Amino acid sequence: MMKFVALVTISVMMMGGSLVEAKPSFRQLVLGKADDSCVGRCGIAGTDLTKPCQCNPSCQQYNDCCADFLPTCNTCEGRCTAGYDNKWPCQCNAECTTYNNCCPDKPELCGGTGGGAVTDAELQALSKQLHIDDVNAVQGIVLNMQSTTTSGSTTDKAPLPLFSSVPADAFSGPTISALLALFDNYDENCKVTEVITPEETAEDNAFLDAILATSVMQQAHQFLVSKGLADADIAVFKEYLRQIWLGQYNRGGGIEGSSGLEHVFLGEKNGNSISGYHGWIKYYQDELAGRMNYLGYMVKIDLGVSSVIEMPMNWDGIYKSISSISVSGSPEIELALATVCFLARPNSKCPLQGADGTPYAYQTYTLDYNGNTYVGSAYPTY
Repeated sequence: MMKFVALVTISVMMMGGSLVEAKPSFRQLVLGKADDSCVGRCGIAGTDLTKPCQCNPSCQQYNDCCADFLPTCNTCEGRCTAGYDNKWPCQCNAECTTYNNCCPDKPELCGGTGGGAVTDAELQALSKQLHIDDVNAVQGIVLNMQSTTTSGSTTDKAPLPLFSSVPADAFSGPTISALLALFDNYDENCKVTEVITPEETAEDNAFLDAILATSVMQQAHQFLVSKGLADADIAVFKEYLRQIWLGQYNRGGGIEGSSGLEHVFLGEKNGNSISGYHGWIKYYQDELAGRMNYLGYMVKIDLGVSSVIEMPMNWDGIYKSISSISVSGSPEIELALATVCFLARPNSKCPLQGADGTPYAYQTYTLDYNGNTYVGSAYPTY
C-alpha cells in the first residue's frame, strides 16, 4: 500500500479580528509541502494546482494558504491603486488609515498615509504656483453675475446668461482643444453603457499627452513623486491618470456608464437628477445652446485669473440645488489639483490657494469598483 507522508505546518491566521487555526488542506496533506513559500507569488489570481499551497486573495477563505502567506503578502506591492478587498490581510486604499488596516509598506510603496504626508501649507503653496503658471487659462472672459440666490431656490434670479463674452480664440489652446475632442465620446445618461472605440482611445491618449506636456501637470507630478504618491515614470503616471479619470465604472444598476472625467468635466444625468457637472467649458457651451439656464449665484471666489462660482443649476429642465465650477482655468490645472487632492486628501476638503493667494478648497471623493479606485467626484469649493 502506498503511503503518503505529510509534513504539515499549522499556522495561525487573523480572520475577522479573531485567531483561527489554519488546518492543512487535502492537497497540502497529499503533497506533503505545506511549507511552500509565497515569495514572488502574492496576488496571483486563481488556484495553481501545481503548487501545494496558494497565495491568492481567496486562500484564507479556502484554507489553503502557504504558511508564510501573512508575513509575505502583507504588502501593497502591485496594489497601490486597488480598492478595498477583504480577502487581503491588509489594505492599500485611501481609507485604510481610517480603519487601521493599512499594509505596513503602504507609505513606502504607495506614498502618503491618508494625507498625513502632505501638509496644508505645501498644498497651498503648490496650488498657488500652479495657478500662476497656468499659461493655458483663458483670459478676458466677462461674467454677468447678476443676483444672488440660495440653495434650494428654483426661482430664476438671473434673466441673462452667466457668460457675457468669451474671447474668440478661447478654445484654440492645445489642452482645451484636446478636451473638447472627448465631449462627444460620452452619453450623458450614466445608466447607458459607454462603448469605447479605437478612435476615442486615440483621443484619450492625445488629451493625456497634451496635459502631461504642460508645466502645470509636470509640477503636480513632481510634487506627487516627492511625496511618494506617484510613480516617477511618466508613462506609468499617464496610465494611472487614465485609470482614475477615464476608466469606466458603475454608479448603480450594473451599468459601466460613468467615469471621473465625464462626471466632473461634462456632467451626467441619472434619471431626473444632475450628477457632477463642474466644468466651465461645458457650462458655456450648454448656455450658448440654450440647454443651461443660469439662475444666479450663492458664492463667488476670485482667484486671480480664474473664479470659483457656487450656484444652483437648471440643465435641460433638470434642477440641481447646488453645484460649483471654476471659470477660466485650463483643463490641466483642474485635473492636476483634483489629482493631487484625490491622493493627498481623499474624501475630504483639500486646502488650496489661487494665484493671488486667496484661499479655497477642492473636495474629492473616491469610488471603489472591481478592485480599483477611481475619481468618484471632484469640485472646487471653499
